[in-house]
Amino acid sequence: MSVKRLPIGVILGAVFASITVLYWWLNFAFSDSESETDETIVLSILVIYLLYLIKYFVANEGRRYTVSAFSISATLSSFAWGYYDSQVGGWFWNDDWILEDALMASIRPPIILMLMNEVTGMIIRVFNETTSVRQNHPTSMIRIGLVASLPLCVAAPLGVFILIPTLAIFFIFYWASTDTPSILIGH
Repeated sequence: MSVKRLPIGVILGAVFASITVLYWWLNFAFSDSESETDETIVLSILVIYLLYLIKYFVANEGRRYTVSAFSISATLSSFAWGYYDSQVGGWFWNDDWILEDALMASIRPPIILMLMNEVTGMIIRVFNETTSVRQNHPTSMIRIGLVASLPLCVAAPLGVFILIPTLAIFFIFYWASTDTPSILIGH
Protein backbone atom coordinates (compact mmCIF):
# COMPACT_ATOMS: atom_id res chain seq x y z
CA MET A 1 0.00 0.00 0.00
CA SER A 2 1.61 3.23 -1.09
CA VAL A 3 1.29 6.60 0.54
CA LYS A 4 -1.11 8.72 -1.49
CA ARG A 5 -1.42 12.45 -1.74
CA LEU A 6 -4.79 14.10 -1.87
CA PRO A 7 -5.95 13.99 -5.48
CA ILE A 8 -6.75 17.46 -6.78
CA GLY A 9 -9.86 16.25 -8.62
CA VAL A 10 -11.41 14.89 -5.42
CA ILE A 11 -10.53 18.05 -3.48
CA LEU A 12 -11.89 20.47 -6.08
CA GLY A 13 -14.97 18.31 -6.65
CA ALA A 14 -15.66 18.10 -2.91
CA VAL A 15 -15.24 21.86 -2.44
CA PHE A 16 -17.39 22.73 -5.46
CA ALA A 17 -20.14 20.25 -4.54
CA SER A 18 -20.08 21.38 -0.88
CA ILE A 19 -20.39 25.05 -1.84
CA THR A 20 -23.22 24.22 -4.23
CA VAL A 21 -25.14 22.24 -1.59
CA LEU A 22 -24.50 24.96 1.01
CA TYR A 23 -25.81 27.59 -1.40
CA TRP A 24 -28.91 25.46 -1.98
CA TRP A 25 -29.51 25.09 1.78
CA LEU A 26 -29.14 28.83 2.37
CA ASN A 27 -31.34 29.64 -0.62
CA PHE A 28 -33.94 27.14 0.62
CA ALA A 29 -33.90 28.61 4.13
CA PHE A 30 -33.81 32.32 3.42
CA SER A 31 -35.47 32.75 0.04
CA ASP A 32 -39.18 33.24 -0.45
CA SER A 33 -39.20 31.77 -3.94
CA GLU A 34 -38.92 28.03 -4.37
CA SER A 35 -37.11 27.14 -7.56
CA GLU A 36 -37.04 23.58 -8.84
CA THR A 37 -34.22 24.60 -11.18
CA ASP A 38 -31.87 25.08 -8.22
CA GLU A 39 -32.78 21.65 -6.86
CA THR A 40 -32.19 20.05 -10.25
CA ILE A 41 -28.82 21.75 -10.68
CA VAL A 42 -27.68 20.82 -7.16
CA LEU A 43 -28.82 17.23 -7.58
CA SER A 44 -27.10 17.00 -10.99
CA ILE A 45 -23.82 18.36 -9.62
CA LEU A 46 -23.99 16.00 -6.65
CA VAL A 47 -24.71 12.98 -8.86
CA ILE A 48 -21.85 13.86 -11.24
CA TYR A 49 -19.48 14.31 -8.28
CA LEU A 50 -20.54 11.01 -6.74
CA LEU A 51 -20.11 9.15 -10.05
CA TYR A 52 -16.61 10.63 -10.37
CA LEU A 53 -15.92 9.61 -6.78
CA ILE A 54 -17.16 6.07 -7.36
CA LYS A 55 -14.85 5.82 -10.37
CA TYR A 56 -11.96 7.06 -8.21
CA PHE A 57 -12.77 4.61 -5.39
CA VAL A 58 -13.01 1.62 -7.74
CA ALA A 59 -9.80 2.48 -9.62
CA ASN A 60 -7.48 3.09 -6.65
CA GLU A 61 -5.95 0.81 -4.11
CA GLY A 62 -6.81 1.34 -0.48
CA ARG A 63 -10.48 1.61 -1.36
CA ARG A 64 -11.55 -0.09 1.86
CA TYR A 65 -10.02 2.77 3.85
CA THR A 66 -11.38 5.55 1.65
CA VAL A 67 -14.88 4.07 1.36
CA SER A 68 -15.14 3.30 5.07
CA ALA A 69 -13.96 6.79 6.08
CA PHE A 70 -16.33 8.28 3.49
CA SER A 71 -19.36 6.34 4.75
CA ILE A 72 -18.60 6.77 8.46
CA SER A 73 -18.16 10.52 8.07
CA ALA A 74 -21.40 10.98 6.11
CA THR A 75 -23.35 8.79 8.54
CA LEU A 76 -22.01 10.54 11.65
CA SER A 77 -22.79 13.96 10.19
CA SER A 78 -26.38 12.88 9.51
CA PHE A 79 -26.65 11.61 13.08
CA ALA A 80 -25.27 14.93 14.35
CA TRP A 81 -27.83 16.83 12.24
CA GLY A 82 -30.60 14.57 13.56
CA TYR A 83 -29.42 15.01 17.15
CA TYR A 84 -29.41 18.78 16.77
CA ASP A 85 -32.86 18.63 15.22
CA SER A 86 -34.22 16.47 18.06
CA GLN A 87 -32.70 18.73 20.73
CA VAL A 88 -34.09 21.92 19.23
CA GLY A 89 -37.40 20.41 18.22
CA GLY A 90 -38.02 21.03 14.58
CA TRP A 91 -36.99 22.58 11.32
CA PHE A 92 -37.62 26.10 10.15
CA TRP A 93 -40.93 26.61 11.93
CA ASN A 94 -39.20 26.54 15.31
CA ASP A 95 -37.61 29.82 16.41
CA ASP A 96 -34.76 27.98 18.17
CA TRP A 97 -33.78 26.03 15.03
CA ILE A 98 -30.87 27.77 13.28
CA LEU A 99 -29.55 26.53 9.93
CA GLU A 100 -25.99 27.62 10.64
CA ASP A 101 -25.92 25.63 13.89
CA ALA A 102 -27.36 22.57 12.15
CA LEU A 103 -24.74 22.83 9.39
CA MET A 104 -21.97 23.20 11.98
CA ALA A 105 -23.31 20.10 13.75
CA SER A 106 -23.14 18.15 10.49
CA ILE A 107 -19.63 19.36 9.61
CA ARG A 108 -18.14 18.72 13.06
CA PRO A 109 -17.84 14.89 12.68
CA PRO A 110 -15.58 14.97 9.60
CA ILE A 111 -13.46 17.69 11.19
CA ILE A 112 -13.08 15.63 14.38
CA LEU A 113 -12.34 12.49 12.36
CA MET A 114 -9.79 14.40 10.29
CA LEU A 115 -8.04 15.69 13.42
CA MET A 116 -8.03 12.20 14.97
CA ASN A 117 -6.60 10.79 11.73
CA GLU A 118 -3.85 13.41 11.61
CA VAL A 119 -2.90 12.94 15.28
CA THR A 120 -2.83 9.17 14.81
CA GLY A 121 -0.70 9.58 11.69
CA MET A 122 1.78 11.81 13.54
CA ILE A 123 2.05 9.30 16.40
CA ILE A 124 2.59 6.44 13.95
CA ARG A 125 5.24 8.41 12.05
CA VAL A 126 7.07 9.29 15.28
CA PHE A 127 6.92 5.66 16.40
CA ASN A 128 8.23 4.46 13.01
CA GLU A 129 11.15 6.90 13.17
CA THR A 130 12.27 5.33 16.46
CA THR A 131 12.11 1.81 15.04
CA SER A 132 14.03 0.49 12.08
CA VAL A 133 10.91 -0.91 10.41
CA ARG A 134 9.18 1.34 7.86
CA GLN A 135 5.50 0.62 7.37
CA ASN A 136 2.90 2.34 5.27
CA HIS A 137 -0.26 3.29 7.07
CA PRO A 138 -3.67 4.17 5.68
CA THR A 139 -3.90 7.67 7.18
CA SER A 140 -3.62 9.37 3.79
CA MET A 141 -6.33 7.15 2.29
CA ILE A 142 -8.59 7.84 5.25
CA ARG A 143 -7.94 11.54 4.66
CA ILE A 144 -9.10 11.17 1.05
CA GLY A 145 -12.33 9.50 2.19
CA LEU A 146 -12.99 12.21 4.77
CA VAL A 147 -12.44 15.04 2.29
CA ALA A 148 -14.61 13.25 -0.27
CA SER A 149 -17.48 13.00 2.22
CA LEU A 150 -17.81 16.77 2.76
CA PRO A 151 -20.64 17.32 0.22
CA LEU A 152 -22.70 14.57 1.85
CA CYS A 153 -21.95 16.03 5.28
CA VAL A 154 -23.22 19.42 4.17
CA ALA A 155 -26.27 17.75 2.63
CA ALA A 156 -27.15 16.04 5.93
CA PRO A 157 -29.70 14.53 6.70
CA LEU A 158 -30.10 13.84 2.99
CA GLY A 159 -26.52 12.58 3.02
CA VAL A 160 -27.46 9.15 4.37
CA PHE A 161 -30.20 8.76 1.79
CA ILE A 162 -27.69 9.64 -0.93
CA LEU A 163 -24.94 7.53 0.70
CA ILE A 164 -26.86 4.24 0.53
CA PRO A 165 -27.35 4.19 -3.28
CA THR A 166 -23.83 5.57 -3.76
CA LEU A 167 -22.32 2.67 -1.83
CA ALA A 168 -24.58 0.20 -3.65
CA ILE A 169 -23.39 1.51 -7.02
CA PHE A 170 -19.78 1.45 -5.78
CA PHE A 171 -20.03 -2.21 -4.80
CA ILE A 172 -21.71 -3.11 -8.10
CA PHE A 173 -18.93 -1.37 -10.07
CA TYR A 174 -16.24 -2.84 -7.83
CA TRP A 175 -17.70 -6.32 -8.21
CA ALA A 176 -17.89 -5.87 -11.97
CA SER A 177 -14.27 -4.65 -12.15
CA THR A 178 -12.81 -7.64 -10.29
CA ASP A 179 -12.50 -11.24 -11.32
CA THR A 180 -15.26 -13.68 -10.61
CA PRO A 181 -15.89 -13.68 -6.85
CA SER A 182 -14.78 -16.79 -5.00
CA ILE A 183 -18.36 -17.35 -3.87
CA LEU A 184 -19.40 -18.03 -7.46
CA ILE A 185 -16.44 -20.30 -8.26
CA GLY A 186 -17.21 -23.96 -7.67
CA HIS A 187 -14.93 -25.69 -5.20
